[in-house]
Amino acid sequence: MKVMSMRKSLLLASTAAAAASLVAAPAANAAATPAAKTPTKVTFGMSTTWDAKLKIWGKVTATGTTVPAGKWLVAECYSYQWHKWQAVKPGKGQKPLITQAGGSFSSDLTVYCSHGKYRVRFPGDPTLAPSTSPIVLDKRINALTFGWKVTPKSIRKNGYVYFSGTLKHDPTPGHYVPFKGQRVYLYVKFKGEKKWYWFARPKTDSKGHFSGRFRIPRDASFSYEYFGDKTHYYDSPLKATFVNVR
Repeated sequence: MKVMSMRKSLLLASTAAAAASLVAAPAANAAATPAAKTPTKVTFGMSTTWDAKLKIWGKVTATGTTVPAGKWLVAECYSYQWHKWQAVKPGKGQKPLITQAGGSFSSDLTVYCSHGKYRVRFPGDPTLAPSTSPIVLDKRINALTFGWKVTPKSIRKNGYVYFSGTLKHDPTPGHYVPFKGQRVYLYVKFKGEKKWYWFARPKTDSKGHFSGRFRIPRDASFSYEYFGDKTHYYDSPLKATFVNVR
């Protein structure tokens, strides 16, 4: 600490001495004050579908002027998993948010976050000030299947394969509780074929549990899907479960 204090004292003394020996610079050489940027405002609306499609539309306005076409914006959602805002990047075949003449914008994107807490941010440019829209909440929430089980994985021809799982949702972000009274479709795809067939659609009980069985004649893959509703997104496994017939 003594060394730091000494260095600071020397710096101040040196600066004071230098200042005393300098002549004030001419006013003409003073840095010009940058022009103030025009204030802007972003407003937007959104809608979602059960299969995680997100539609965003809105407008950027500026005080006393018209926002031109070609201004880029960023859609963001708040991730309760990562506890931060993250950009909703356009996927394949999707267009980014860019203003049209007059400042309007729209795009079809993909849902990134459950409990949809969304906003649109305008980064600004040399003449227009940056701004961020008010937050808009998506009414849909997650529904997830826990404990998906297919047994056995190897079986004799025409034996039964059994399926079970528990469907839950999280009305409180991250706190999953049983989701009763929901149809879950069970699917099969036989080896060598491309088409999936549903063979059962059990309804979840008071604990969110569902189950089913299937008599299997040859090798096949199995999957499930919950189709969601007006307030929930769909759920399906990342990959199918293969069962070998001996």
